[in-house]
Amino acid sequence: MSRRPKFHFRRLVRKYSRPITAYVQREGTYDGGVYKPGITDSFVLHGAVIAMKRTAVNDMGGNYIQEDKHLYTLTPIVHPLDGVKILFDGQLYAVTVNRDHGNEAFTGVYAYFLTWISKFQKEKKDAERL
Repeated sequence: MSRRPKFHFRRLVRKYSRPITAYVQREGTYDGGVYKPGITDSFVLHGAVIAMKRTAVNDMGGNYIQEDKHLYTLTPIVHPLDGVKILFDGQLYAVTVNRDHGNEAFTGVYAYFLTWISKFQKEKKDAERL
């Protein structure tokens, strides 16, 4: 007997998903003792970015700030999370934690924390700064 979710999270995430630009920093190399950073690749993923509830920000003892968000996707981010940055609504975020690791099979949704890094004005400059 297969286990069916009681709530269809996939439909909810699909309804509120938007295209999101993600940047992945490749591993750098040393050339003659000088470190050269790797190339930054960009790709588009679809997901729902949701603001954290104010109570979650306050209850966590100051570990989170108001600009931090949750990201819900129907497909996993296949890159190591420490090298992934997300540009959403002119804000740059680092993907810090896979929130509900292990629940993907039940919910069909991949959940991540987005930690706010900074605010930028132009996407071209963002790609250069990553």
